[in-house]
Amino acid sequence: MSRVLSGTRYLVIIPVLGLAIAASLFFVLGGIGLITLLVELLLSTLGFTHDAVEKDKGLIIFEVVEFVHTFLVGTVLYITAIGLYQLFIKEIDLPHWLKIDNTEELETNLISVTVVVLAVNFMGIMFVGQTENLLETGAGIAMPIAALALFVGLRAWATRLGKKPTVSHASTILPPGDEPATQERAKDQR
Repeated sequence: MSRVLSGTRYLVIIPVLGLAIAASLFFVLGGIGLITLLVELLLSTLGFTHDAVEKDKGLIIFEVVEFVHTFLVGTVLYITAIGLYQLFIKEIDLPHWLKIDNTEELETNLISVTVVVLAVNFMGIMFVGQTENLLETGAGIAMPIAALALFVGLRAWATRLGKKPTVSHASTILPPGDEPATQERAKDQR
């Protein structure tokens, strides 16, 4: 039975492949779209195209930010694929910041990228100049970010509490630089 259960971990390859393919598509299609936009903009600026369309600078920035958003979503998918593979199948030789040893590290990486994606969404709205319902939109984006920050902070706090060494009542903790003789004198003075 344990061999069967151990073998089922390889089922994780299915979502890993799906996530890796999806991330690749986001990267490739986003990259092609961004390069196309930049080439069209350059050709239009230099006057090499017949369609010399004047584009608003804010609209151009918004389009570039949308591509950044696409790349960030691809990054979330990629980190998830790599993390699941490392957790269930085998460790991969990657940079230290991308090593994932437990689900908490995977969640923290995903939360970090998610916060950036939400911030980029709001920045894109700002660049377009969409000021209608800006407070509602900003609050709608800020609330999940605050909730995620609270979640990560409380989990880190709980982890630190769980790792604190316990002190027995028989022993006394010395402040840095205090020697046992100094403590004995302090006890005598009481």
